[in-house]
Amino acid sequence: MHSSESAIAAWLNQRDQSAAAWLVNEHRGLVLGMARRWGVPEEMEQDAVQEVFLRVFNKLHLFRPEKPFTHWLSTVTRNTCAKLRRHWCHRHKLSAVFDGAAQDIDDTELPQLRTPFTEASAREQWQALDKALAALSPRERDLFEKQHLEGEANAQTAVRLGLARTAVRVATHRIRNKLRGQLDPVFLCR
Repeated sequence: MHSSESAIAAWLNQRDQSAAAWLVNEHRGLVLGMARRWGVPEEMEQDAVQEVFLRVFNKLHLFRPEKPFTHWLSTVTRNTCAKLRRHWCHRHKLSAVFDGAAQDIDDTELPQLRTPFTEASAREQWQALDKALAALSPRERDLFEKQHLEGEANAQTAVRLGLARTAVRVATHRIRNKLRGQLDPVFLCR
């Protein structure tokens, strides 16, 4: 396979198992890195990655190639990890499972933190982030995704792009400033 789009087409048209395996192998690092940043405990990482890819293959027919596959995959990963977090915390009545500080809560119900207002606000903020990312150049988007979504180190990015580490830091700083200019500051602090 040469691209995510060709693998997606092969899976959707022929249910090509090698295309599915290629997609998983190619993007597993991104999903695992995001799951870790969402605070998935080490013992649940593999379950979270598996759940993400199950959802990806169930919803792959909804992917639209106008945007990069990694953006769509990142959204699926983010939503899946959030759902797993809510489910795990509610099911086990733990206050901070994903922060590594599991504390028992007495038998009272967990407070309902989601309201229509907070849901609408969060949806608007994620749409603003998607729009801001789409406004970046392909090189900026690649740099941002590798650094912030996959957790690639500055040294690795510098070698991959043939740049000095300082140039990578400066470019990353400029990309963050671009995004800050387009996003609600409260959203960036989360």
